[in-house]
Amino acid sequence: MKTKFGFLIFLAVGILSGCSTALDVTGDYKETMVVYGLLDQSQPKQYIKINKAFLGQGNAPSYAQIKDSSQYVNALTVKLKRVSDGIEYTLLPDNTIPKDPGVFYAPDQANAIYSFDSEAAHALNTASDYKLTVTNSNTGQRVSSQTSLISSIGSFISPVASTAASPVFSFINGFDNYRFYIKWNSAIKAKVYQLVVRFNYIDSTISGTSAGNDTLHLDWVFPAQTTQSISGAESMQVDFLGLDYIRFIGNQLNNSNKVVIARRALKTDLKLTAGSEDLNTYIQVNAPSTGIVQERPNFTNISNGLGIFSARYNEPLTNQSSRYLHAMTLDELSCGQYTKSLKFLNAQGIICP
Repeated sequence: MKTKFGFLIFLAVGILSGCSTALDVTGDYKETMVVYGLLDQSQPKQYIKINKAFLGQGNAPSYAQIKDSSQYVNALTVKLKRVSDGIEYTLLPDNTIPKDPGVFYAPDQANAIYSFDSEAAHALNTASDYKLTVTNSNTGQRVSSQTSLISSIGSFISPVASTAASPVFSFINGFDNYRFYIKWNSAIKAKVYQLVVRFNYIDSTISGTSAGNDTLHLDWVFPAQTTQSISGAESMQVDFLGLDYIRFIGNQLNNSNKVVIARRALKTDLKLTAGSEDLNTYIQVNAPSTGIVQERPNFTNISNGLGIFSARYNEPLTNQSSRYLHAMTLDELSCGQYTKSLKFLNAQGIICP
């Protein structure tokens, strides 16, 4: 309260004395490095995005079009050290990921991304922490952060309705209230999980048939779940009505404007991703505010900078989590009330009359 009262007195004196009270919000230049990176040993390459914050006189979107405003041009040395043995890996600029159009896009700009091939180097090991350091060779500015990796999720359990020789997923099992369960045990160092049920399919149109890299998919994304602790072995579960999954497919594909001759369902993938405790905190802090108070605390684990350096883990697909559909489910897609108009092939390979 004293601070607020003192500010009011200062403002009043300024007005009465005729002095200028204009505030220069830009102030003196201060370099602020912004780092985003999530290590994931399930992926062959690791990516770190590095920008710099900026503020200047005039129109901010105009500044955003200037490459030097938000990007370091040939000035950064990016190192990742495996703490257990001190081995360091150098991340190099990576222009293979195109930059999305928008306010921060200009023809001469690329994504400010650095990467290295972790699979070829056998670099990532859950037994060690990893320290990231980024140094600006022009100014000497240096930021750093450290993270653990997330262990393999393991114990991934999904329901089966078939012979052992040909496992499949059964979302429809003879009655409308049939529930589909997906269970797993939490991994060490993981705090937050998100499940995606991916439906893969092929369309045949008058222009041809989608196949290979043109295989289509729908993602049913479930709300994130958090664990009680990050010590692992915590039982977790997602379940839903099988008929709701069919309804989801029908709602999504009914929005398509393609002229389809026939559709064929392929495998359904259960894609499970785990995130670290720091990542969960960062997501929670930056989630849209729904209350009266709009001000939110800042969260960063980057020393001398902003952003987040942490870990996630995408559980690889296996015979347990990626399967074709049971004949009863194929027949429901072909002839059921929610998807009959979509021209799916049934278990016999024909369209429902």
